[in-house]
Amino acid sequence: MNRRFMLLLITIFLAAVAYAHGDEQHVMGTVTKITKTTITVEVTPKQGETEKTIVTVNVLSSTKFEKMEAPATMKDLKVGDKVVIHAAKKGEKLEAHVVKIGMAMDGTKHE
Repeated sequence: MNRRFMLLLITIFLAAVAYAHGDEQHVMGTVTKITKTTITVEVTPKQGETEKTIVTVNVLSSTKFEKMEAPATMKDLKVGDKVVIHAAKKGEKLEAHVVKIGMAMDGTKHE
């Protein structure tokens, strides 16, 4: 009985983690351009791919910034920084919810 209960709890937990990001996309790579309202990133190719792509993400007033897991601002972001951006698609554009600055690209796990 205890095993079944633990299995049920683990299943519920994993489903909640998977659902947490919903329709969000993760943009991982190196910042190549910053404007007042956008961040352009050269996306790190996935394993087995060689071609890099460029993605521009819109920054909103509600966008949160983190650097080394501490609160940050857009002013802390520099061209050349590694980032992981959690963004939602709005029409044809991406809107950033969270920008994590200084994240390692190899072996990065998403929370």
